[in-house]
Amino acid sequence: MHIVQALVSLNIGGSELVATELSEFLTGQGHRVTVIAADGPIGERVRACGAEHLDWPIGRKRLSTLRLIKPLAGWFQREQPDIVHVHSRLPAWICWRALRRVESAVRPSFLTTMHGHYSVSAYSSIMARGRRTIAVSEHIRRYTLANYPAAADEDIVTVHGGASREAFPYAYRPAPGWRSGVEAEFPELAGKRWLMLPGRVTRWKGHVDFLHLLSALASDLPDVHGLFVGGCRAGSRYEAELQTLAAKMGLGDRLTFTGDRLDIRDWMAESDIVFNLSNDPPEAFGRTVLESLCLGRPMIAWNHGGAAEIMAEMFPAGAVTPLDFLALESRARAILDQAPLVEESDAFTLEESMNKHLDVYRSLMEGRQP
Repeated sequence: MHIVQALVSLNIGGSELVATELSEFLTGQGHRVTVIAADGPIGERVRACGAEHLDWPIGRKRLSTLRLIKPLAGWFQREQPDIVHVHSRLPAWICWRALRRVESAVRPSFLTTMHGHYSVSAYSSIMARGRRTIAVSEHIRRYTLANYPAAADEDIVTVHGGASREAFPYAYRPAPGWRSGVEAEFPELAGKRWLMLPGRVTRWKGHVDFLHLLSALASDLPDVHGLFVGGCRAGSRYEAELQTLAAKMGLGDRLTFTGDRLDIRDWMAESDIVFNLSNDPPEAFGRTVLESLCLGRPMIAWNHGGAAEIMAEMFPAGAVTPLDFLALESRARAILDQAPLVEESDAFTLEESMNKHLDVYRSLMEGRQP
């Protein structure tokens, strides 16, 4: 098969990593893969696996992006891929319009993945127009059916994400000298117990909730230190707002913003607790929840969305009723007092996720339900 992965860019993020993992898996299975996206930090990983990369900015929100429809249609007509798998809205529209220009006899199947709670609108409806639509959790499947009634139940397939046990091995520890190197970069971390909130610094990820938790714990636990591991979108003022709020709460020296990191596995492995406090909306899947638990690190997460599905399978003790801040503090204190064992699990493996994607692709080729 020849499969196209179409997305905004090859920056670090959930949908970008899924597309990259699919590219690596599919090329390893002998399939041809073309990735259409603006280049970014994980672009080299895509190219290294043997996938072709068209550095076309099909996700750039400018009128000039519409000019890409014609050359993209020509490329589809010429290369005749079997499936065009889109991972976000604007690339989906650009590909959809391009596909309308391709002769029906060679027109590829159009496949979408609902990676999140896209706003309910005509613009977002493209993500439910695929011959198949992949939902990244049962929660997102229900959300799609509830908000896009034109989507047929049988055409929406749940395929959870997965984590490679090679990349996130149980009981993993960073290389000798890693922590001392980090403490040299961030001296305030030396001798502290780390509480980590990973992910992009955006308003729905629960950073303010984390600050209130940190304030409550810091009142009598002088060795706890908060970590926001992730960067902001270009031009965002939210990180500055959080820094101001932390200073007002007296947490200026108890909190570190690391920015984007490629060594997030090491930060998780060295943290005493990893948190997922995403709310309004909740996590669609919860990649960092899964990765942390694969490493055997205690995780505390609001018990809703895709994160709840992972927690139920792998660490129910860390699930907390959403916005129950007393329960959140109590659970954190209990884990800091005596860390529970996070048992090794074979749930949500990357291999299982990739094979389920492959079954969806094959079902499209064979005209059957996956």
